Amino acid sequence: MLKIKAVVVVIFMCLLQNICGADSPQQVVKKVYLKKEKNRYFLCIDFDEKASFVPRIHTLPNGLKALLSFDREVATPKAKKISHGIIRGYFFEKFSPASLMFIAAFNEKVTFISKKYTRHSIKIGFELNRKRAVVIDAGHGGMDPGTIGVTGNSEKNITLIAAIELRNALLKSGKYKVILTRDRDVFVSLDERNAKINSSHGEFLISLHTDSNNDKNLRGMSVYTLPNLDYIKKTAGDTPPDAAAFYKILSKSRRFANYLVGYIPNVCKIKNRPCRNGELKILKANMPAVLIELGCISNKIDNELLHSQHFRTKTISAIKYALDNFFEKEK
Repeated sequence: MLKIKAVVVVIFMCLLQNICGADSPQQVVKKVYLKKEKNRYFLCIDFDEKASFVPRIHTLPNGLKALLSFDREVATPKAKKISHGIIRGYFFEKFSPASLMFIAAFNEKVTFISKKYTRHSIKIGFELNRKRAVVIDAGHGGMDPGTIGVTGNSEKNITLIAAIELRNALLKSGKYKVILTRDRDVFVSLDERNAKINSSHGEFLISLHTDSNNDKNLRGMSVYTLPNLDYIKKTAGDTPPDAAAFYKILSKSRRFANYLVGYIPNVCKIKNRPCRNGELKILKANMPAVLIELGCISNKIDNELLHSQHFRTKTISAIKYALDNFFEKEK
């Protein structure tokens, strides 16, 4: 009789354990990890094979959010640190008895390229947003003051201030790396500038200058690119460049110039024929290049504007928009 009672108790306890186990929340997440395949990354989540789910995933520039609805009550998984600098962190949160919210934050802005789901996994592919390298050349400097304004101010100071402010605006956007040919009032020869530019691995060169004219009424901004190769061949003392490579770079330079003069009228006055060309040595770089005359400091109005931070901010914004547009089309 005691043996029968003992068997009944054991059976009852087993049944009770199964019932309680069926009702208790399940740990459905097995692993969260990051994979790298060539230049692409994949954030992966593996689930228990007994659990089925429906995902709703929303991607953000610097992270993602996913709502995971399961066919059973689930437990909140414990988040473990992913040993990779791209992922700032992630966590799970119980959204309802049978659903989880998954949130991941990245240290860098990314571009998502794929979302793949199976019955037991999620695989989200993304690429790091590549920062474009821009070289900014502040014209003149040191013993070379450049043009002199109507109030006795020098071109070298205006271009240096504008170059630093442009650099700061580009860096703040998070889209660019910036190389300056000078970051203080020093003289850098043209040969030294060209050597630094061509060894910088830059993707675009912007050389900043101010204009001067005997006609004190003349004012406005203009953008220079190189002339056509036929003109350079007639005047060049050195070996003329390869035609195909030259025109590829020149085409890109002029495309940027057209973008910029499209923005300039919203900022300030532009000269007649604002897109100009000249055989300027600073533009003979191994990348697309423009020289921007920010205004005529021989003109009282332009000179005053170039000393206004509000005006320079608007001008720099126009240059940044033109760069954004240029590189967006380059994709």
